[in-house]
Amino acid sequence: MKRKNLLLIHLESIGWQHLRHFPEAFPRFQQAMARGRLFRSYFSSATSTQMVLAYLLHGNDFEMDGTPGLGGAVGNNPSLMATLARHGYRAQAMCVSARNTARMLPLLAASLPPIWNTNDFAALGDRFERAISKPPFALYVWNLVTHMEHAAALAGHAQGLDDLVGGTCAVADHVLGTLLDTLDRRGLADDTIVVIFGDHGDDYWSHGFKGGILHGVEPYTPLVHVPLLVLGPGIAPMADARLASTIDLAPTCLTMLGIDAPLPFAHSGRDLFKGDAPDCVFSQNFTASQADSPARDVFKTFAASDRSHTLLVSSRGLEMFNHRLDPTNHCNLLHFFEMDRHGDLALLTPVVRCHPHFIAALHGDPAIAQGIARDFARLRTALRGHVQRKRAYVEGRGGMPADLLDPPCLDAISRIGQQRFFVGRNWFSNPSRSTGAAPLPAGG
Repeated sequence: MKRKNLLLIHLESIGWQHLRHFPEAFPRFQQAMARGRLFRSYFSSATSTQMVLAYLLHGNDFEMDGTPGLGGAVGNNPSLMATLARHGYRAQAMCVSARNTARMLPLLAASLPPIWNTNDFAALGDRFERAISKPPFALYVWNLVTHMEHAAALAGHAQGLDDLVGGTCAVADHVLGTLLDTLDRRGLADDTIVVIFGDHGDDYWSHGFKGGILHGVEPYTPLVHVPLLVLGPGIAPMADARLASTIDLAPTCLTMLGIDAPLPFAHSGRDLFKGDAPDCVFSQNFTASQADSPARDVFKTFAASDRSHTLLVSSRGLEMFNHRLDPTNHCNLLHFFEMDRHGDLALLTPVVRCHPHFIAALHGDPAIAQGIARDFARLRTALRGHVQRKRAYVEGRGGMPADLLDPPCLDAISRIGQQRFFVGRNWFSNPSRSTGAAPLPAGG
């Protein structure tokens, strides 16, 4: 039986926000969508490239948690590329970037083959053509042109920041099309599984300056709602709304390639084409062992997302957003609730007249607020379990509990920004009177 090949195409710093706002930049991705399985509810497990790739290649999001600070992947599961190499695949990694970097992805040196790097798109095409000449192959291709530090090389061709971002997306899309065309021309498209994935989006300081960083910040939806498209033999074209996560890609690839290599780690991902989807998926910005960075206003945060809501927990407490209605996460729904000592939410009653729009949306039918409260309870339970598993994992490896998220943070609502949100007016009874709510910060 002829073996299938694998091609992983890494869309650097491209989230669904880019696809929605720069549709003209993605003609080749849109064409490919008609040929494969598009996962519309795919959430990245992290907000920075090396963490995302560690979780993708090893099929779990605990890989970097046990090392103080930020360390390399520890190998809870064997790397996908190493497994394929053991099964006779020619595993290679290649990158095109505007800058020659001596060491690419140093934390993943044991997880990926050595990364061949060029600043010449034609050279990348030649390298790719040679790499696919001897199947079976397992290739990882990374185009850094959409990373802001590399995109700056094209700034002279742009008429503004948004034009630069859209233009680099168009360049990345063109390279994507070239790779797919090469497979077609060489007669390999029907023998190759192609996984096209975004690692994270970028947040242009809409949640604060954060020292100027665009990603690696808290896992708000624009950072973690990213594209995932899978093409290949036997994959029916469709838009799949079920939840999916970065940690699911390794087991999915192994199954599609017909390789029997179960992942031994208890908290591994699942094959996206088998069984029921989970009720929620998880994301984070820092490892479990990293400390907050208050000087940059960046806090270690874990998120649980379902198809409507995202619940985040940090040392500041809990935040919850409806990411379908509020895709950039600027209305913390918990500002409208108080939480009792049992963790149940109660909708606050206005003490002054609110506009009928708000009354109709949240007070018109009790089922609306009850639905939010139910989702909150379910996501909070899932998030508590996830944080507890992370804590047990780190402590089991000799980690310092002081570096971990304090569990009582899951029992407090973050009131950061509430006074500004309500323009300092007391529209509702004061939520800080609840035993489960964090007090309002001065000037918040």
